[in-house]
Amino acid sequence: MFELLAIPVLSGAAALYVGMRKRDVDQISIQKVFKNLKVGAVEGKDFVYPKLIATEKKDSHTRYIYRVPLGLPKKVLEPIQEILSSTLDKPVEVTFKKWLYIDVFNNEIPKKVLYSDAPDKSGWVIPLGFNEKGWHFHDFDKTPHCTISGTTRFGKTVMLKNMTTYLIEHHPDDVEFLILDMKGGLEFSRYRDLRQVVEVASNPYEAFEALQIVQTFMAERMLEFHKNGWSNIVDTPLKKRLFIIVDEGAQLAPDKFMSKEQKDMFGACQHILGEIARIGGALGIRLIFCTQYPTSDTLPRQVKQNADLKITYRLPAGYASMVAIDDYGAEELPSNIPGRAIIKTHEIRKMQTPFISDSEMWNRLEVYQIAKPQKQKDRGETREDFVRFE
Repeated sequence: MFELLAIPVLSGAAALYVGMRKRDVDQISIQKVFKNLKVGAVEGKDFVYPKLIATEKKDSHTRYIYRVPLGLPKKVLEPIQEILSSTLDKPVEVTFKKWLYIDVFNNEIPKKVLYSDAPDKSGWVIPLGFNEKGWHFHDFDKTPHCTISGTTRFGKTVMLKNMTTYLIEHHPDDVEFLILDMKGGLEFSRYRDLRQVVEVASNPYEAFEALQIVQTFMAERMLEFHKNGWSNIVDTPLKKRLFIIVDEGAQLAPDKFMSKEQKDMFGACQHILGEIARIGGALGIRLIFCTQYPTSDTLPRQVKQNADLKITYRLPAGYASMVAIDDYGAEELPSNIPGRAIIKTHEIRKMQTPFISDSEMWNRLEVYQIAKPQKQKDRGETREDFVRFE
């Protein structure tokens, strides 16, 4: 009889234990990590560890808020995120701003997210991707320039298709594209028929012609801005934005084996791209510069310094990651998850960038295709009918 009565009592205790364990196991593990790593500082005669003062339950994660002892060195806190993530077997984010915030997320970054699932946003924004916190977006009116790095087949070109599709769908009458497809036009030649695309240059000579016209356009727009007392397009009635996409910018880097004429032309291309990066943003020009393997030669310094949005997919070496985002990490991105990227703005975040197939993209964009006259281009000659910007 005693044994039968004991069964529900024990079951209730077990349920209570499981409930307590679900709530507190992460907190207990965090405290153990603090002690094992000696994360703390001496106060008086005692060695004091961070003290939990609040726990906040959110949809995507649980936030543990700690008060840390005065004088705790920053270098002591730096390795905590990686160690806690391994210990808890969950994504963890650690930040320190007066209080120590430890966010323990419920889910991993998904291995695939779809463009069709991205929410609609107003403004000059594009979906960057999805991670344990949810969807992230970038506003080109706040940060006008972007670099994208990554070896082939890991998501760089798909990201460009995401950007162009989203911008055209949300700003069909106000967005314009100039695409410098330095892979011979293989990826973007079909875009010529979109009414938002003013030109697709498929070799360095065509790129040089187009960039010269952009340079002239900037000079004319600067005169317009001076005349009207404007300093930034976001404070003007002008609605249009010109996006210049450079796919495989390494093909525009001068090489020692080139003739002087070629070196001068390639150097001029990089100079104009640097000029666009420095002053084009205020004039309504947005530069998206892409390269498979970034080096100090293939990623122009002015472009990198003025592109506050940096996206990188997997790279083969830490050196390339340092060039791309000024930090290591791209060489450690998984080789079996296309679309996994590191996004750097004022902070560094990992996320899964959206996937869109070519068939879905053209199903969405075919309504914007128009018949355009074929332009005859002569290498090395600049003509007024090559591209026109409004």
